[in-house]
Amino acid sequence: MPTSRWSKPEELLPYLEEEERGVLEPLLGTPLYEHLCTEYERLRNTYVDITATTIKPTGKAKDDPGLTYADVTERLDNIQAGVLTPCSGAPMPQEEVDVTEPDLKTIRLLRICQRIEFYKMLSHKAGLLTVSFNGGGGMNRVSADGYEPADAKEVERAAKDAFMSAGRAIDDLLLFLEADAKGARLFTGKWQAADTFYMHKDLLFQTARVLNEYLDIKGERMAYVALVRDIRFCQNTYLKPRVGGTLLKAVIKYANEGIAAEQQLTGQEHGDSSSSSSPESSSTSSSDGQGNKTPEYRHDETMEELLSLLRTALAFYVESRRTELTPAQEKLARRDSMTDAQQAMAMAEDYIEENLEALGETAVGSPIYRKVKAAEQQARQHERNAEEARLRRSLQENEVTSRKLFTAFPATHRMPEKK
Repeated sequence: MPTSRWSKPEELLPYLEEEERGVLEPLLGTPLYEHLCTEYERLRNTYVDITATTIKPTGKAKDDPGLTYADVTERLDNIQAGVLTPCSGAPMPQEEVDVTEPDLKTIRLLRICQRIEFYKMLSHKAGLLTVSFNGGGGMNRVSADGYEPADAKEVERAAKDAFMSAGRAIDDLLLFLEADAKGARLFTGKWQAADTFYMHKDLLFQTARVLNEYLDIKGERMAYVALVRDIRFCQNTYLKPRVGGTLLKAVIKYANEGIAAEQQLTGQEHGDSSSSSSPESSSTSSSDGQGNKTPEYRHDETMEELLSLLRTALAFYVESRRTELTPAQEKLARRDSMTDAQQAMAMAEDYIEENLEALGETAVGSPIYRKVKAAEQQARQHERNAEEARLRRSLQENEVTSRKLFTAFPATHRMPEKK
């Protein structure tokens, strides 16, 4: 905040630490958070200052010299020591230092984290920052020479703007980590422990991008993170009992393989993945990041259509659990969404029933499969009962005919009865 004047900027540290522990660490997950804390100290000692967000790595082009000693000096001259950049007070290096590619990405990640921490602090502590506490227990409004005290509306507006800035920074953080997970994977191993990890392979909506195709979340990653619990609940409560666990797992596995293949074909997967030998082939293979190839992916029209139908039903079920509306709107929205969800689920069940043969063994354990087979068995039993009834009628008719012929036959021509 270049327009701010803090006589003792260290007074902000308790507030910043609170946001760091309460907001930033859950976003990153403890392993990645602790890793960044260690990296922050190392980068401070190596590059003196990590304030610049536009520094570029060396070795990319002739006109891209990277971060030099002169760059560091110039930036330090324009930074007020101790404000938001405590590392700017570190000793100057004795020689020029270039920024490596991994360090550049770590610096960018740290800068995003600092934005989150700072703006969250402002949005949560705006009230505390506008008053001072005196030894006698009194509270005064903070003011300074050359500045007029902000009124209640201005403080509220500042807190709201800080909250929005923090939200944008959080989305930038998740987008940055998601891009890394699809590329260099510098932070993915540690980020996987966090609840905010971009991919949930046990769900039909594995990523925010997939969910956004069925439910408008404005592409926001935090909106997806907030809905993960509802997605899992609806999937396990409404879809799994009606589709069957085995078939649902098969559909999710197919979707995961499709995402991996898409990342590979668009060049987003990391370097040890390989493509299919024939460019005309509809199948691809991918890597799990440890040199192990995942099963070959083949496009399946039946699975693709079933995946779309199940995702549509799941999206309506999730929407029926919305809570941000007024009570009257919420009741109507929930009812309409649940009706749409039931209709979509019925369409999915009909599709499964019509394509049991194409789905193969994956559908054997499905309740729909058991219902169809029970209906077929009942139909066969009905046919057998009908055939038996027909045979009984035929035997009865033959017996009646035989009795009539026997009665009509002359007695003199009959066989004598045995005595």
